[in-house]
Amino acid sequence: MNPSTDTATDTAGSAALPDVPEPTVTAAPAPIKLDKEESAQDSPTVLGKLRTLVQDKTRFAPHDITPLGEQDVLQEFSLQANYALEARFEQRAINGYFAPSGNDCRCGAQEVGALAHAQEKERLRRAAGKLDAALHQAGQAYNGVEAGVYLPHAVKYWHLDTCNNCTGRGRISCHTCQGSTTETCWSCHGGRTVSCDAYGCYGSGKVSCSYCSGSGSVAEQVTDYITVQVPTTTYRNGSSHTSYHSETRPQYRTLHRSCHHCSYGKVSCNTCHGSGNIHCGTCRASGSGTCRTCSGAGDLRCNPCDASGKVGNAAWVDVHVAPGYSVSLPKQAPDDARRIRDKESVHSLAAIASSLALAKVSIYNEDQPQEVDALYAAKLRIVRLDAACNTQKHHLVAYGTDLRWLTLDDIVEKLLRGDLKALSDALAGSADDGLFSAHVQGLLAPLRDVAASELNADVIESILSGEPDHAHVDVVSNDYAQNVRTCVLGALRQVYTRLAKQFWWKSALAALAAAIAIWFFAGRGMAAVAGLLVTGAGYWLFKRKVKAVLSAALGGEQQAERAMRIASKGRRNQLAHVLILAPAGLAVLAASYGLPVRVRPPSAPPQSALASVPVAPHAPALPAQDASIQKAVKLYENGDKVQALAMLESLLGKGDASAYGLYGWMLLMGEGQPGPVTVPTAQQRAARQVAAKPLIGKGLVKGDSYALAAKGVMLAEGWQEPRNMARGLDLLKQAAHKGNAQAMHLLGLYNVRGVQMPVNHKEARKWFTLAADKGSAGDIYNLGLMDWEGAGLKRPDRTSAMQRWKIAAAMGEERAIKAVAQGKP
Repeated sequence: MNPSTDTATDTAGSAALPDVPEPTVTAAPAPIKLDKEESAQDSPTVLGKLRTLVQDKTRFAPHDITPLGEQDVLQEFSLQANYALEARFEQRAINGYFAPSGNDCRCGAQEVGALAHAQEKERLRRAAGKLDAALHQAGQAYNGVEAGVYLPHAVKYWHLDTCNNCTGRGRISCHTCQGSTTETCWSCHGGRTVSCDAYGCYGSGKVSCSYCSGSGSVAEQVTDYITVQVPTTTYRNGSSHTSYHSETRPQYRTLHRSCHHCSYGKVSCNTCHGSGNIHCGTCRASGSGTCRTCSGAGDLRCNPCDASGKVGNAAWVDVHVAPGYSVSLPKQAPDDARRIRDKESVHSLAAIASSLALAKVSIYNEDQPQEVDALYAAKLRIVRLDAACNTQKHHLVAYGTDLRWLTLDDIVEKLLRGDLKALSDALAGSADDGLFSAHVQGLLAPLRDVAASELNADVIESILSGEPDHAHVDVVSNDYAQNVRTCVLGALRQVYTRLAKQFWWKSALAALAAAIAIWFFAGRGMAAVAGLLVTGAGYWLFKRKVKAVLSAALGGEQQAERAMRIASKGRRNQLAHVLILAPAGLAVLAASYGLPVRVRPPSAPPQSALASVPVAPHAPALPAQDASIQKAVKLYENGDKVQALAMLESLLGKGDASAYGLYGWMLLMGEGQPGPVTVPTAQQRAARQVAAKPLIGKGLVKGDSYALAAKGVMLAEGWQEPRNMARGLDLLKQAAHKGNAQAMHLLGLYNVRGVQMPVNHKEARKWFTLAADKGSAGDIYNLGLMDWEGAGLKRPDRTSAMQRWKIAAAMGEERAIKAVAQGKP
């Protein structure tokens, strides 16, 4: 224990001995009392301990071991405790806050250390006497004295003088302001101004001009008016006619002139007015401020005396003790006693000794003792047993009050090795049974004999847990421990694998049958789920079967569960799990992908949903299983609109909401109707619009691109809706962004014609190009027409126009064929 500098626990003239102080090092073993004796009738016998081990941890009977002779002796040994004493001189600097205790002595500055050193011999003598008395005290443990301060100081010698640093005042003049309470401003260094920190200035006095943004010139827009020829194309009955008219349009150009508000892009800074400096904000342009070191007080607390005005030192002597222990045997001690001494530590031997008593205490150099030795006489019980097992003789040695084994002479291991050899032979024989062998009975009997000895299971589990020493390391060797682990894990793997060979095809067949049965009623998805559930149930039944087989073989469910835990921890059941799960899983997978998709027969379409939908009576009927919205869209985009319309009607009859958008668009545009194409009357167009409007609304709910395009046309043209060109164009753009070529075509037409909006050739060309990329021959022709007339270009490009018309003509566009033939539109 480290003493405090102002505590006295002993006096030089006192005869009373203080208590042993608290230790400061790590705790030693629990104190062991002296003069302990053990009665012979209460002490266990080696034969009884050996038979208990055999009965509790093996399957053999205790009487398989026959005693031949036993020698029970008390071996004498000596335990020596050596206590090294050290007088440690301690000296500390003190100040005016030092408070001496009643025994502390004030002296001159030169006498403090000398008077403390003079106490060393006396303190060592008192410590040795105190230690001698403590060791002779009745019931004192041999290891009761711990390392640390044993005899704290009795008196401190101290001296205090006036502090020279502050001359006793406790405070000193501030070294920054020299007592003036103020210091030169640390920002402006007394200059009262600092560099301007305005944005863009930073001390230069100039900032960028806000009119020209620092460029030195401003842009001015000039408007010129030019006359252009604007083409107007009229489409009727698949042909077009282009006429031209003159329009005066503004043309804008930009002129740059020098900025009149600045000089080369710079103007004077409004913060510093061009000077580059501003008043210091730290000192408010005074050049000085309150001292940061003393906060304006002018003086500081004196460090040496801590503001007490006095400094000095104190000295004292503490006595420390460092115990050491050793064990010695008589020269004639037998070899097994020396092996026990080398195996056990000093404190362990003292703990298991039959008796331990103080024999002698020696103090070396009593004038100035440095060491104190305590000699303890002790006796250790050693039992030597000669026994026979399976006609073989063994010599066993145990020692201590708890009879720890020094050697078992492999007596238990030899009992167990017979079972282990039978299991090893069974495993070797199973290797010749063939790859598809599924019999396990030949392995169960030797496995039962090995597992019946609990010691084997303890050893295997400790090895699998990664413990440094296996269980019962004093009973069986490491070689035996590794052999029993290898044989038991190998036998468990064979049991698992062979049972899996008996069971896997049943699990796979059951999973396949369940999948097919559920497919017949609920389709492929539910068939896969049912197959997986049956596979899981088969895995659970397999584990139940393994547990039942091992329970019957090992004599109980508890033993079977322990064996299954060992197999799982040693990963010897993985191959069996693969054999159970993989075939069943593959069977379910094959059934899920191999069985056809079951489709419910179509129900009659609701009359209310189709009341406004005209149905072509002569449209070709399609098989129900071939009808899908993707096929209908593909047919429409490929130009087979009659077939597409028939498929859409079939989908609507089955209640497929995804068909409303395209069907509404075709109905609105009059596409897909059989017979020759004729120009509809106004009444026919209005009827189509009325019939298509509810279908388009239903398609909008699904976000269908054709429904968006149809709704956009209706708003742009004012069909059954108030005309709203902006909203109509917005819906057409939404449809175009979803890849709808019809919407792209309409956006191009609206921009090139300028209906209810300005003509925008650039935007028209953009949408025509996107539609052409989707394969629209009409829009390729339109791009060629714009090239021919120079719409959106600096000048007409008739070569490009003719190339585009040739491409469109090859795709069957009649206008392009005519234009190529006559060399003009």
